[in-house]
Amino acid sequence: MRPKLLLAADTYYPKVDGTLKFMEEFLKRTKNDFEISLLVPFLGERRGEKVTYLEPSGIFSVSGYPSLKLSFSNFHKIRTAIWQADIVFVQGPALISYLSIYYAHKFHKKTIFYTHTIAWELFEKFFPPLLNTLFLNLIKKLSIAAYNRCNEIFVPYYDLKKALAKAGVRTELTVARLGVDIEVFSPSKDKRLSKERLGINHGKMVIGYVGRVSKEKNTHLLLQAFRRLPHQENLHLLIVGDGPESQTREFKETANCTVTGFVGNVQDYLKAMDIFVMPSLTETTSLATLEAMASGLAVVVTKVGFIQNYVVKGYNGLFFPRNSSALLAIKMEQLIKERGLREQLGQNARKTIAYSFSWERSINKIKRLLLR
Repeated sequence: MRPKLLLAADTYYPKVDGTLKFMEEFLKRTKNDFEISLLVPFLGERRGEKVTYLEPSGIFSVSGYPSLKLSFSNFHKIRTAIWQADIVFVQGPALISYLSIYYAHKFHKKTIFYTHTIAWELFEKFFPPLLNTLFLNLIKKLSIAAYNRCNEIFVPYYDLKKALAKAGVRTELTVARLGVDIEVFSPSKDKRLSKERLGINHGKMVIGYVGRVSKEKNTHLLLQAFRRLPHQENLHLLIVGDGPESQTREFKETANCTVTGFVGNVQDYLKAMDIFVMPSLTETTSLATLEAMASGLAVVVTKVGFIQNYVVKGYNGLFFPRNSSALLAIKMEQLIKERGLREQLGQNARKTIAYSFSWERSINKIKRLLLR
């Protein structure tokens, strides 16, 4: 008999982020090994079978993600879903994840937490400066307490394992990398055609970003740097994602900029880009960057999380200081002018992902660990 596995997460369709992409790959590759059900927030779209939807709060949200509504109905649904499971596989880090861990521990269920980000770093940008230290310390303590109620924690890279252990996490920490489908994410065979299909003039240089438009992603810095570039009439900024209106408004008001909202065919938008930028202040793996590299793009990134390990300066990408729009603009202008460098970085980026990152290998390892 297949074990009953509950996949609990703080995100779901129509929002497509790194966590959801992992869930898609996991569901696709383990459906014959587990009897899987989902515990997720209802964000406007119902999809799939065996899904328990939780009602979000209409009052409070972080980075465009509404918090969970604290209602009897939601708590009952969480308790019931946990009680019926053999294994609780949590994708955090927000209230659904932490409540799932709490009830799984209470009901003595095998609990595995896959942390896709560092909770206290994620929330750092959303509190007023005077309250920042107080709330961050509280979130850190609550997070570590939750982590220590789990049977095991998966992390996508080794440095994160060291950081969590140093912060006080005593639960067993296991490295399980994220991956990329290199057949889906591949270089464009005809860049001109890829641009035209999206309604972008094929003669324009397309600078792109994939992900949430939010404070912790530092997307406003990208807009500032883009506006510094000369010959704006020959450029297009392509933002594949969405966020709060307060964050997206200025992008949408920029003439040579497109904000797509969340899309299900990210690969088609990457094929239309010439340069990819990840300006984030905090990341773990950055699946978006891996997918851009698999698509043969030259990437310009900040030195955060695992990015600083797999991006090698001058070989498969370029770095810039995370708070300098001027230096980001210089790096982008260099790639715009030097086609040879842009193409060489893109080719090496593709090689890096094809050689070192694979969903098949990653999911197989996670499956073995869950069944252990």
